[in-house]
Amino acid sequence: MVEVFVRERKPPILTPSSLPCLRNVATVNVTAGCALGCKYCYIQGYSHYPGAERVILYVNTPEVVAWELEHKRKKPQRVYFSPSSDAFQYLPQVQDVSLRTMAVLLGAGVEVAFLTKGFITRPFLELFADHVERVFAQIGITTLDQGLWRRFEPRTAPPYMRVAAIEELVRLGVHTTVRLDPLIPGFTDSDENLLPLLRALAQAGIREAAASYLFLRPQFAGHIQSLIGTGESVGADHTLWPYQEFAEGSGGGTGLPPDERAKRLEHLEALGNSVGIRIRPCRCKNPEFATETCGITGPPPSFRACSPTQATFGFHRSEPD
Repeated sequence: MVEVFVRERKPPILTPSSLPCLRNVATVNVTAGCALGCKYCYIQGYSHYPGAERVILYVNTPEVVAWELEHKRKKPQRVYFSPSSDAFQYLPQVQDVSLRTMAVLLGAGVEVAFLTKGFITRPFLELFADHVERVFAQIGITTLDQGLWRRFEPRTAPPYMRVAAIEELVRLGVHTTVRLDPLIPGFTDSDENLLPLLRALAQAGIREAAASYLFLRPQFAGHIQSLIGTGESVGADHTLWPYQEFAEGSGGGTGLPPDERAKRLEHLEALGNSVGIRIRPCRCKNPEFATETCGITGPPPSFRACSPTQATFGFHRSEPD
């Protein structure tokens, strides 16, 4: 049972994240902690993480955002939800605060970008329908398998609901992409898992997806070791994974060796091409070979003036020292 603790906070709250891909955009969290309960979630290692089964809801977020927009010398062009939580948690109180905060931003002409594995309910879709040119959605999903979903993401929206949300967003005209992250070797990166998923996403209208593999951090590695076990190869045996720094010193963790990660992601790229989805690896987590941003905050501001098919994605191999 998730407990919700109500708090208020003072400005500023529209601030950039320390992650490289979020440093040039304003971000906002309506909660500390998250009710979705993904077993692998990196926020479990944050100093302000309130603990499992606890969510701190900042109920005055819409009002503070409205105040900031009025008093900023230059209001942000785009705001990203949410670097350390999910704006679409199933809790009604969280949904209400997220909806009202997004309405304030969109009403002021500010673009809204988000990544979610949560529940995009009808009120959000109705709001987005009035502002489709200023909404950029990214849906996180790695499987259609109910067993895998319950194992790793117990309180997120079920896979079929996420695919349905994608279809509705695409139908509305919202720029919508997918995030295949984190892929877990030996569980969600098999052709048997990925091909049905990619076909369903293509049928729903997806043409672009970002991807990355699971990284383990000491603060929560123990929580999922029993879920992933120990495999027979370095690819599946997490006890043999080396430590790696993320791009620009933004953290790190143990993960698949870079060469193996690159090989698996290139195979995923080929699978995506076979169904008409262009896949790009997350550069923050794969600085050795990824050449493009993962698009977590949506396309660049010039997107509306040019075709999205002009974007290029790909890999590069680091030369040995």
